[in-house]
Amino acid sequence: MDDVLPDRLLPELMHLAVEAVRSVSELILAGFRSPSLACERKADGTVVTRLDREAEQGIRTFLGRHQPHPWPVLGEELGDDGTPSRYRWVVDPIDGTLPFTRGLPTFGTLLALEDMQEQRSLVGVIRLHALQEVYRAARGLGAWCGEHRLKVAAQRPVEDCIVSLPLERFAAGNHASAALPHLRCYADCYAHAMVARGALDALAEFRLARWDIAASEVIVEEAGGTVQIRPTPDTQGRYDCILGSPAGADALGQIISF
Repeated sequence: MDDVLPDRLLPELMHLAVEAVRSVSELILAGFRSPSLACERKADGTVVTRLDREAEQGIRTFLGRHQPHPWPVLGEELGDDGTPSRYRWVVDPIDGTLPFTRGLPTFGTLLALEDMQEQRSLVGVIRLHALQEVYRAARGLGAWCGEHRLKVAAQRPVEDCIVSLPLERFAAGNHASAALPHLRCYADCYAHAMVARGALDALAEFRLARWDIAASEVIVEEAGGTVQIRPTPDTQGRYDCILGSPAGADALGQIISF
């Protein structure tokens, strides 16, 4: 196992993560709204493209060349290196592949460095390629988008909160709809970024993989927010989560009995 990572390295590692994601941005955008982009189906029925795999390989190659220690990588498309280590990189090369293939600008790339012993991410980056926005954070360094320091939404009455839930939570008669007049259905890393910048008060998502939430975890917490994560009861290796301002996350958790 690795020695404890000194805090003084976190700014360097955050910059490394930003550059690793930036290195595949041109590749990804070349396929955005391209009529020649072909889609495939994975075994679980979700959509994937060649760019998902190529982008992940590009990030792995960049990290392999530039990182200060040979930490392993867990990625959505290429799996787990399997090398024993306290620290690892976690990457989702195109989070929101379906929106990406339909020409919606809400997709992005997620990259995090996590401490598996402490079970928390130390560095996180979300790049919303089509919007040209990069969200970054490291423990103790705050969360940033460009030169703007991110801060989650201020405390406000729950009836004034903008909250995002998956579509199935909008079912007729669901009490969440009555308790949350400004309920919306945003998804993927775009919604996570909007929580970090205070545009959304809170969101809940279900059955996520570690690569879906590792980067968002540190970004939202460094923006002053709350992250609640639990194992999905009926799906091994998946997680349910609530992200939000402290007040918004607590209110949403109570409403949906999280």
